[in-house]
Amino acid sequence: MALRNLKKRLTGKGYEYTETIADGDNGNTILIPGNFNNVRISCTLIAGSNTGKFQFTTSLDANIKAGTEIWQDWPLEDSTGTVSDSLISPVTGLRGVSVSGEVTIEIVL
Repeated sequence: MALRNLKKRLTGKGYEYTETIADGDNGNTILIPGNFNNVRISCTLIAGSNTGKFQFTTSLDANIKAGTEIWQDWPLEDSTGTVSDSLISPVTGLRGVSVSGEVTIEIVL
């Protein structure tokens, strides 16, 4: 498991992250900074004819770094094609999951 932090957006305020995930893999764990409570997190899945999903955790940072976090499926669940959804934090981590085929995820705060 690799941990990644969000990158500051080049234009506008906030942070972003993009990743392509191979068939059947879990993406990197994206750490959400603690000062992002009550912030809208927008996620886009770009899967074409493939299927993917997002997962989030509210586990403590120490559990995430130890690899013992508990993942929950994003309310959007398994999706095919290009879909977007958002929720209001508090979450401590996010990741994309390829259910079948290669998928790309985009996260914006």
